[in-house]
Amino acid sequence: MLATRLARFFSKATGPTITRRTFCSATKTVKVTFVNVMGERVTVDADVGMNLLQVARKYDIDIHGPCEGGGADPNDYGIGPCCTECRCFLPNEYIDKVNPMNGEELDLLEQCDDTTPNSRLSCQVYLTEECDGIVCAIPLWDKESYWNDA
Repeated sequence: MLATRLARFFSKATGPTITRRTFCSATKTVKVTFVNVMGERVTVDADVGMNLLQVARKYDIDIHGPCEGGGADPNDYGIGPCCTECRCFLPNEYIDKVNPMNGEELDLLEQCDDTTPNSRLSCQVYLTEECDGIVCAIPLWDKESYWNDA
């Protein structure tokens, strides 16, 4: 009798059942809202780990940032920001949720007339999961006259 049961079991079996789990390596995203001086808002999904300038570039949002956060040539500028053209303003509730400002960023922002405690360089603000819902205000400034007056 046992032999009959075993024979039926093995005749129906096609081999061991292997359950495969697919591990998702999907990147976590957060909502970022960019606001210009006219009050126009654009909300986009951004990957955690990106900086605000990268997000703006990805969605064609007008934030000027010629050094891309690291200078055109590291031999000339070194590592880190070398201009202030991508500056932005963040709401109070997100200042402590983003990475802290480094000395180079602070030195550069001190050169700007419109710097506030909420000023940051968008190339230096890296998104974490805590940044979900962050608003990035883009100031209006005349880039052409800035460089011509320098």
